[in-house]
Amino acid sequence: MTGDSRGVPEELDAAMRRALNDNPSPTPNEALEAAERLLEKVLSSECENRSSALDLLTVDALMTQALEIAARDPKMLEEFPELAMRRIASR
Repeated sequence: MTGDSRGVPEELDAAMRRALNDNPSPTPNEALEAAERLLEKVLSSECENRSSALDLLTVDALMTQALEIAARDPKMLEEFPELAMRRIASR
């Protein structure tokens, strides 16, 4: 696996880019929305194949990315993590 400069495996990096519509600089909300869309897809399927595993890993990676981006802004860091967890938990 070559992955990108962040050490993300190629397949996961490609899945993240697809989920973000190739947006190279998503906002925390855009990454969260991409994670939510993908989680809905997983939850509406049987989750019985390898692609479901990749989708779940991608949801996790997008959530991490959203929180990392939010952490760059002290005001956003104060509110965004709780908002993100509430939104994902409501799925």
